[in-house]
Amino acid sequence: MNISIIGTGKIVQEALPVIAATDGIFIRSILARQHSLTRAEAMAETFGIPLICTDYEAVLADDIVEAVYIALINSVHFDFALRALKAGKHVILEKPACLCADEFRVLAEEARARHLMLFEAVTLLHLPAFRVLRGELVPQLGALRHIECNYSQRSSRYDAYLRGEVLPAFDPSAGGGALMDLNIYNLHFVISLLGCPRQVTYLCSRGFNGIDLTGTAVLGYSGDETSSAPSPIALLTASKATDAPSFGLLQGECGWLRIDGPVSTLSSITLCLHGQQPHQIPLPPVSHRLAPEFATFAELFHRQDYGTMSTLLDHSLAVMQTLDKLREISIPA
Repeated sequence: MNISIIGTGKIVQEALPVIAATDGIFIRSILARQHSLTRAEAMAETFGIPLICTDYEAVLADDIVEAVYIALINSVHFDFALRALKAGKHVILEKPACLCADEFRVLAEEARARHLMLFEAVTLLHLPAFRVLRGELVPQLGALRHIECNYSQRSSRYDAYLRGEVLPAFDPSAGGGALMDLNIYNLHFVISLLGCPRQVTYLCSRGFNGIDLTGTAVLGYSGDETSSAPSPIALLTASKATDAPSFGLLQGECGWLRIDGPVSTLSSITLCLHGQQPHQIPLPPVSHRLAPEFATFAELFHRQDYGTMSTLLDHSLAVMQTLDKLREISIPA
């Protein structure tokens, strides 16, 4: 599969070595803006990328390019992805896929109608450790009652924000903020385990331009009125203004499970069943946290596995629908 890299930012700098090492993926070109050409030239030289482009239409007109990896600011994901799909290209789209569910629904419908793959690059979902957690560990906890996740990381761009310089990470119009950036990982994690919540609330602390600097999403999973069984609650916290130990904690009727570090990486898991001692779970190793997602896309592409792709699209849409509801029910902390 020949792909074009769209962007030269921080995530591209991390992903390029991984993509270049992924079996079945060949990097045909990289798209850069004029002020990023020097960086793109260095990347092209390092990874043997044949073409550097400054015109997206040229990328889309290249018959050798089969797929594009869009790693731009959130607010342009929809436009770039839709143009690629209309040009007959498969799309790998950085998270969050779009700014709202309506945008993502349009992309999903376009991809399905044209028999193309649309893949949201959510690292967590493709980690071997996540398959172990969901398939083997969570069932041992019995009925889940409470989930708590915290992903707090003071942004490297926060000092500039405090000086009044608003970069995309803190720009509401660019899709910035704690909910769309860090808490998106927590949402993917919980929704992959429990599905869409029935009730949501978002409590947040906003900056001078209205951006959510920190916030906690409360997700309720109450059952129907005929059910008397307790239902789980999830508290998902993220901060771009403060640092804190990130973690995930799942509490079930038969035990608990703790994730040390962001749930997006699953680097350490401890399990404790009722009446037993806590013990750390050995996890399958990965060469790099991004490696499984690109390997998954390459495998789905080569198998032409549109069934799995459709399931992933449904999951991404569920996350986007929940994001919409959280933004509608946002309460200042």
